Amino acid sequence: MLAALLLALCVVGANVKIMGSIALDSAPAFLGAILLGPWFGAFLGFFGHMVSALLSGFPLTLPVHLIIGFNMAVCMFVFGWLRRHFGKSKLGSVLGSDVVGYILNVPLEIPLLYPILKATIFALFVPLTVATVANLVLCELIYVALPNRQKEADFLSVGVHK
Repeated sequence: MLAALLLALCVVGANVKIMGSIALDSAPAFLGAILLGPWFGAFLGFFGHMVSALLSGFPLTLPVHLIIGFNMAVCMFVFGWLRRHFGKSKLGSVLGSDVVGYILNVPLEIPLLYPILKATIFALFVPLTVATVANLVLCELIYVALPNRQKEADFLSVGVHK
């Protein structure tokens, strides 16, 4: 049930645009990476971006959006893996996973796309930063608001015991 809710929230977030295909579609993916694990978070990251790009008409072309979607999947996987292995409630691990999520989603993605998009990719730095920070903050606010029993039930349901 939680998986279906997060998928639906990716679609809703894909409709909240910041610029082009940059939207609030990854907050549910970040949350899914925490609650349901890195692999499901990776799926949500790819799915959310592709829905957002589709709703925008693939402004950077389908191949570029597939690369971005793959990068989103990697970002969500690493983010979820860090949270799983270094704790969900320790401030250092939360901030660390958020910083790594930002780095994978913005500063590392821009050089990856530079050979294809050339200097036009730099115009996306500010909107991508705003969207990534907004998605991470939204994810963390929702996570903090969840009842502890929900957090623990999801954490234990995927076989990770503390």
